[in-house]
Amino acid sequence: MNMRRVVMTATVLACVLGLAACGDSDGDGDKGTGGPGSGAGGSSAAQGGGADKGRTGTPLAGVDPCTLLKPADVPQLSQDDYTQPTMLAVPGKPTCSGYDFAVEINDGGADVHDMEFHSSQAKALPDIAGHKAVMTETKTGAARDCAVSLDVTTEEYVRVTVTAGDSPAQTCDIAKKAAEVVAGRLSS
Repeated sequence: MNMRRVVMTATVLACVLGLAACGDSDGDGDKGTGGPGSGAGGSSAAQGGGADKGRTGTPLAGVDPCTLLKPADVPQLSQDDYTQPTMLAVPGKPTCSGYDFAVEINDGGADVHDMEFHSSQAKALPDIAGHKAVMTETKTGAARDCAVSLDVTTEEYVRVTVTAGDSPAQTCDIAKKAAEVVAGRLSS
């Protein structure tokens, strides 16, 4: 049982860091093919102009992502006491990693932000607590994760990633619930 938890945590971390690494390219990687014209059906959320209203900067600089989501906030997340979320020091991407979720604050600049919200893999969601939101789903073998990114400024966003545990079909629903909690804390 403990080995399964270690593997799941490693999978979440690998997916989060893998997605983050894709955002660091100058547009020549796999994600670079999805420009502003691609996205989810041309909705206004996918095309920009969402909740950020053109704000720039990094208002979340210095914020501990572990303060944005606790497992108890979403009952479907692992509630085991021995798997408390921990802060990972990733330059430019402070990340809080729990057993079956991760919260990442990304301040990689306008190009990285644009790729996150306009890639061909990003599916536009309705705004969450006033933040433009997109969702991406990744399947690697039997592992499945779902990430919801929330717009903060034109250069900064928060990504909430949930890895499938006992109910893979509900992964994206759980990720949306977790993103609602995070968005509520961002707005307060």
